[in-house]
Parts: sequence; C-alpha cells; structure tokens
Amino acid sequence: MIRRLLLLNGFAVLGAVLNHATGWGFTAMYWWTDRYTAVAVPHYARIGDAAYYALRAIEQLIMFSIPAFLFVSGFFVAFATGRQRENVGWSVIGNRIKSLLIPYVIWSAAIFGLWALQDGLLPWYAYVRSLLFGRAAAPYYYVPLLTQFFLLSPLLFVPLARKRWKLLLLLTGIVQLLVHLAQYPLMLGWDFAPAQWVARLSPGWFVPQTIFWFAFGMVAGFHLPLFKGWLARWKWVLLGGTAVFWLLAFVEWELLFRASGVEWLAPGVTLLDSLYAGCFILAYMAFEKAPIPYAKQWSDLGTKSFGVYLIHAPVQEIVARGVYHAAPNLLPYQMVFMPLLVITGLAVPLLLMAVVNRTALRPYYQYLFG
Repeated sequence: MIRRLLLLNGFAVLGAVLNHATGWGFTAMYWWTDRYTAVAVPHYARIGDAAYYALRAIEQLIMFSIPAFLFVSGFFVAFATGRQRENVGWSVIGNRIKSLLIPYVIWSAAIFGLWALQDGLLPWYAYVRSLLFGRAAAPYYYVPLLTQFFLLSPLLFVPLARKRWKLLLLLTGIVQLLVHLAQYPLMLGWDFAPAQWVARLSPGWFVPQTIFWFAFGMVAGFHLPLFKGWLARWKWVLLGGTAVFWLLAFVEWELLFRASGVEWLAPGVTLLDSLYAGCFILAYMAFEKAPIPYAKQWSDLGTKSFGVYLIHAPVQEIVARGVYHAAPNLLPYQMVFMPLLVITGLAVPLLLMAVVNRTALRPYYQYLFG
C-alpha cells in the first residue's frame, strides 16, 4: 500500500506540472496574442477550438492532484501514529512541518529576489503576507494549507479518525460540500451574500475547501482492512464513476462558463470535480495489484514530489516569459509550447535535485527539497 501511495504522489505531481502548464497555455492563447498577430488583448477568438478543448481536457484530468496529495498526507499521519499509540507525537508533526517550511521559505525567498530584480523591493510586510498565505507562486498556497492540517492532526483528526471516523467523514464532507455549493452562485455572477460569506471563509490556503481529503486519507490509514474490503467490492463502480464524473465535470464547466456571461471564467473546483477526484483516487487504490508501466520511475518521482512541486512553477514562468520575448511565434502552437513547459517543469527540478544529491551540497538536500 505504501508503494502504491508513492506512485500516486508521482502521478499527482505530474498533474500539478500539467495544471500550471495549461495556465500558461491559456495565457499564450488569449493574453499574449498580440505577440504573434495584430490584435488587441485579451483576444478570446480561439475559445472553442481544438487547442482550447485539449487544454480543458488536461485541466479536467488532473483535478485529482491536490486531493491525492492530501489523501496521501493524511494516510501517512495515520501510519506514523501506528497501531499502539493513541495519538501522533508532536515531535513527528514538528519534523514534518520543518521539512515543509524550510524549503518553502528558501524557494519563496528566491522568488522574492526575482520580484525585486524586476520591480524593486516591496515593503517587508508584503513578503510576510506572501509567506503566510502562499502567494510567492501559484501552487505555494498548498504549504500553509498542509501545515494547518498537520497542526490540527493531534488535536482533532487523529482522535476522531481512530474512534469516530464516520462522524469525522460526515462533518468534513458537509464542510467541503458547503464550500463547493457556495461557489456556484459566484461563478454565475449572482449577488448572493451567504455564498460570498462562505467564499471569504474558505480561501485555498485555509482548511475548509479541502478538509475532507486529508481526513479521508487518515481514516483509510487507521482502518485499512475495512477500507480495502470496501474497495474490493466497489472497484468496478469506482472505475466507471471516474470516467463518468470526468465527462460530467468537463461538460459542467463549459455550461457554467457560458451561463456566467463573462468572456473568461477563471478555473475553479466544482462539486463534480471533487466527485471525479474521489472516484479516481479510490479506483486507483482499488486496483492495487494492477501493473503500472515504469512503476519504479513513478515511485521515484513520488519521493521527489515536494521538490518538484516547489520548483516547477517558477521554472515554467521563466520559460514561458522567455518564449514570449525570444520566440513569440511558438506561442500559438500548444503542441510545442505545452510539452516545452511540462518537460522543463519536470526536468529542471529533477536535474537540480540530482546535482545537489551528488555533490558537496548533499548535506543541504533536505533543506532545499524536503
């Protein structure tokens, strides 16, 4: 099971790399159009063409990534707690948080340096705020989020996941459901105060939006025989549900986009996205013995997932902006632009980790990559 979870981490970090590459793909198509043709930007003429739907399909496919990361993290807290202890030790939690925050602060500081070179220094409190809320790069919100989950584990999650796991799943499921339901009026542009209130209380870096996934992973870890028995009974339903909810979520977003009346609807996570993610994770775990090509490579990627997660976003931004300035004629060709972003987003972090691990810098590996 542990090996299977490392593989899932590998798939999830590839999903994160793909997700942020699609963001730059849409940017190239609609906001950088003036670099390769004489139009005013943003220019949305390509919405609905083949490249648009290809990027949307990728964007929908990888919706399992953050839920998978949190599921695996919750599972490993249960694993670290063990069967004999009533609760996870604070030393375990402290070590895990330290392995998150030190690399996070280092790479955030590096990004702050790039900001300073481009736009000059900001007030000190702007950097503090960026660190607290994970704003140095788009995916960095995940680190403050996971830190909160770890801090809450001994106080809330572990005691409930051990003895009152059904109540834990029910309560966290209701919280996450309310967050999802509140997003629909906002996407459609309705002036609905309760939805606005829920949205203000559930930003991406705060626990309510993804609380179920961490709790679910922990429950699965503490009650593994029961969990595996349930998966064995429902595995084909879960596999079918993965395909069905992927398609429904894809169509749902297109309908929401058109019903919103706006020229562009920023990506968000809907209820159907979460149902797809849940089925994907469960189906993947249900077919535990199914062979996976290049399993060792995926597992290795899973062990390096945090380093890749931290570094891929600034690398992709540098590459995308480099293409914008040096080779703008590549921007409309997503079959070239996207692979370039994905390959560099994976290769540069992995190469950097390999260099550090095989040189005199090796003692600093954990500080840089977790």
